[in-house]
Amino acid sequence: MINTDEFVRRLNDGSSFRIERADGSDAIGTYRLLPPVEHALGQVVGYFDYEKPCLTIRKLQAKDEFHDDELGLGRMVFLFHLSGSRRIELGTAHHHELTTPTLAVFYQPPGLSKRSIWNRGANELSLSVGVWPDRLTSLFGFYPICFPNFSNLDGNKAEAFWYSRPLPYALMSAAEQLLTHNIHPSLSKSHISIKSQELLCLSLSTLLSDGDFLSRSDLALNRVEYVKTMVDPNLNNPPSLAELATILGVSTQDLSDELRKETGVSYAQYITERRMKRARLLLEGGDISLKRVAYEVGYAHTSNFCTAFKRQFATTPKGARGL
Repeated sequence: MINTDEFVRRLNDGSSFRIERADGSDAIGTYRLLPPVEHALGQVVGYFDYEKPCLTIRKLQAKDEFHDDELGLGRMVFLFHLSGSRRIELGTAHHHELTTPTLAVFYQPPGLSKRSIWNRGANELSLSVGVWPDRLTSLFGFYPICFPNFSNLDGNKAEAFWYSRPLPYALMSAAEQLLTHNIHPSLSKSHISIKSQELLCLSLSTLLSDGDFLSRSDLALNRVEYVKTMVDPNLNNPPSLAELATILGVSTQDLSDELRKETGVSYAQYITERRMKRARLLLEGGDISLKRVAYEVGYAHTSNFCTAFKRQFATTPKGARGL
């Protein structure tokens, strides 16, 4: 495992900014990234910890047009653009102009370049919180299904992700508090950590209430897959559709419609089909009692199970066992 200094070096690999580690015990984990003096004034201050969410505060004014490149490490970034302008090119698929207060959430895959471009005279005031995707579950208590799965079997994902929307007042206010905080130096590190997590929570709350974000075409299929993964291990006591809809941040009716479109059946019918298929496997796989099979797939009474099984397969459980 790399340490924080190595992480910062990799994060800034190829950048035209010069890294300085801040001195003083109250500044542990604090780095200053200074732009080329011939191109810009200001600095980027980063509060970095390899394992935890990392806060970056950017205050820049461009003397002339210049750009900076950052090589992706596989991080998610929540960007809070407060004022000024910057153009961001995330690979070849995403080119975005930030000119108004904006919340942008993006994923930069390992090795993919992100270029920031400032025009002559442009200034920028922004904050960003970077986090490893696999840390989202421990931070929020669940993986926000509103995001794609950013890792495959190799631990990497080639596709970049970008979503942006106007910056809500609550997020703007929280970001401004970080810019004007007056905290005793001995509490500075804890304050930065707590406020960074607050920004993440407020961002997630915003996205879970954003109809445009939740109605993305890639997300509907993702939600259906999530429903399937929640039903199969819990056939004896599956979650209600309303519970799943709350977790996924959509209405019960919308989730029902998405499931029916993908599977051709209602949620209740889907559960019944999965229960019957599991029951048939159990019956064909060993000498297990009907009562036990019924219990395993969520039936308190064997008679009800037998009726459902015969309706599904046009044969009794005993008949299926003899096949």
